Amino acid sequence: MAELKIKIPEDLKRKMEKFGVDWSPAIRRMIEREIQNLTEIGRIISKSKMTEEDALELGEKISKSIAERFKKHVAGDRR
Repeated sequence: MAELKIKIPEDLKRKMEKFGVDWSPAIRRMIEREIQNLTEIGRIISKSKMTEEDALELGEKISKSIAERFKKHVAGDRR
C-alpha cells in the first residue's frame, strides 16, 4: 500500500487530536468519495455536447437571473 504524507496547520492538528480518532481510514474514505465524484463528473462531461462557450453563456444567464431575483427581494424588503 502506498503512503501519503500531508501537511496540516497546527490549529487543525490540535482540533483533530481532541477527538482521538484514527484519521487514516476517515481520510482514505474521503479520498475514495472524491475519486468517485470526479469519475462521475468525467462520465457526465464526456457525454455532453455543450461547448465551453455554451457553458459560459449559460453561466452568465444564470448569474443575471439570480441578480434580478436578489434585486427584487431587496426592493421588496424596503417597502
